[in-house]
Amino acid sequence: VEVVFLPEGEKQADYLSGVEVLFGRLAESEFDRADALKWVQQPHAGAEGHLYEKFKNSDMVLTNAGGLFGPQIAEHAFALLLALTRQIHTQLAFMKTRHWERVPCLELAGMTMGIIGLGGIGQAIADRAKAFEFRIIAVDPEDMDCPDSVDLLEKMDYLPELMSQSNVVMVCCPSTAETHKMLSGDMFDRLAEGSFLVNVSRGKVVDEEAMIAALRSGKLAGIGLDVTYTEPCPEDSPLWTEPNVILTSHSAGSSQHIRRRAMVRFVDNLHRYVRGEALQNVVDKEKGY
Repeated sequence: VEVVFLPEGEKQADYLSGVEVLFGRLAESEFDRADALKWVQQPHAGAEGHLYEKFKNSDMVLTNAGGLFGPQIAEHAFALLLALTRQIHTQLAFMKTRHWERVPCLELAGMTMGIIGLGGIGQAIADRAKAFEFRIIAVDPEDMDCPDSVDLLEKMDYLPELMSQSNVVMVCCPSTAETHKMLSGDMFDRLAEGSFLVNVSRGKVVDEEAMIAALRSGKLAGIGLDVTYTEPCPEDSPLWTEPNVILTSHSAGSSQHIRRRAMVRFVDNLHRYVRGEALQNVVDKEKGY
């Protein structure tokens, strides 16, 4: 196997001709240069960057790094949730003015958590949520056995009921045509007063105007976001200034271990490819994940 590393400062498109395997991303503008490409292993999970028509209609195989981001994104999701329920963001603001004041906080034990999407990230969140003594319900479009950490697993048509029952909603599903603005006004109306929403998957799953309206009405007591509908988050977005929103810059997947994990996944798949075996984490280009 001949391996070509892209020289620093060079354009990937100039090196694609004759390449059979790509570890990275194939932009739509580069597609026609990839005259021999058969397989793309992307180093991240979300596949929407490859779902343009030319790629979808081609015979190219797409694999992703799904399953490698669960631990760190689950930790980040709980960092956002705990910051909201323990009012850490409020007390950090107090520190800047040397203001000392006790604030009311919430205990998680006994709450119900609804997890939308029970892939690697959703399952990692469920495992950790069980230690906090949550009741956990989840929805997912795929057929799977219910993990021990989850109390109830249903298909996506159960989503309205999940919203009605949950004190905390964790959004962990991919961005697809089916999930676009899936959480809209009618879904937020089902929440109990004082609920919490944490989104660590994709911003386009949520109708941001409806989400902000739910916050201002009191349906949502707090929102933790690592993703927004448009990224970077526009400077004029109210998400920057709402007092009970904690916003991080799509950094939940960051970890000192992720590069090694992604490379190990690629090397394992490369061995499978050379031997003519089935690859891991093949993306269904029609489903989008």
